[in-house]
Amino acid sequence: MRKAFCVFLIAMFVVGIGGCKQTVPEFPSAEIGACSQVALEFLSDEKLKMEQDASLTDIAKQLGITLRNYPVVDGSTSTLGIVQEMYKSMFGEGGADTEDYPTEASKTVPSYQLLIDGEADMIIVPYASADILNRAKEKGVTLEFNRIAAEALIFITPLENPVENITTEQIRSIYIDNGIDNWKELGGPDKKLVPICRNEDSGSQSQMDNLILNNEEMHPDIKENYVELTMDGMLSQVAFQHYGGIGGTPTESYAIGYTLYAYLRDHTLVTGIGDSLKILAFDGIQPDQESLANGAYSLTDGYYAVTRSDLPEDHTARTMIEWLRGDGASVVEKLGLIPSK
Repeated sequence: MRKAFCVFLIAMFVVGIGGCKQTVPEFPSAEIGACSQVALEFLSDEKLKMEQDASLTDIAKQLGITLRNYPVVDGSTSTLGIVQEMYKSMFGEGGADTEDYPTEASKTVPSYQLLIDGEADMIIVPYASADILNRAKEKGVTLEFNRIAAEALIFITPLENPVENITTEQIRSIYIDNGIDNWKELGGPDKKLVPICRNEDSGSQSQMDNLILNNEEMHPDIKENYVELTMDGMLSQVAFQHYGGIGGTPTESYAIGYTLYAYLRDHTLVTGIGDSLKILAFDGIQPDQESLANGAYSLTDGYYAVTRSDLPEDHTARTMIEWLRGDGASVVEKLGLIPSK
């Protein structure tokens, strides 16, 4: 109640300084004093927003974007860079120093849930799994997908493993039937094959469901024993599992796992972990910029700007999507991704 009262007082103050004649009721001085801090915080926040709006880029001004109407944007871990570059494109490099600058992502499935629940205007994510689409349908929500960049699911193994290629049939046998347990069955060394998987709310798992499993269940033994909860964890586990961990005993095994092409490339630039990993060709095609761009690599999909279909046509989220698929494709290219215009 007090908060509402304070907001009323502030509104009266704002109207007053606007030059309008208003009759403001008299209130006890104690109540007014209690609101002073709220008023100061409100006015300070408004001043900050005005200062930030004053530093809008020319792009933001052309699109009609301000701090007040900037859409609520979320997404996956692998697309946080896109979300951040979008923000800086509107508010300049200095925007990275503001409290509204996105510093973390909710991850793929949670961000889809936020969108379905109406708590986000737009998310940048891999395509939705069947489970997510069913959740949306149950809530009476229709999702709109706008592809903004190419991405691909890739399979990885330690660099020391001499195996170079894996087929659709083989990878399905591994993850659905748990039917291949030795690399010699794939033309490799006589070492145990350890399949690592991701948690169900990850972007790479959504891609795995869509492109490989085709809504079939992954073998329960793999899900129970070899689940990695983070992208970083997947890369590290696959790269170093055969060493037995820190202080452990080396094992007669090599792991296999999966991740997203752009994420592995970008993470390698920062940590160098990709130098300990090998990307397997899939059905004889090596994933690279060219095979992703021309579609030769069959596990190519993309990142999508997703909204609800009931989002108003004049909403700034739609404005941002049009920009991303046009002149704003430079944001995608800047991150080394292949834009979809």
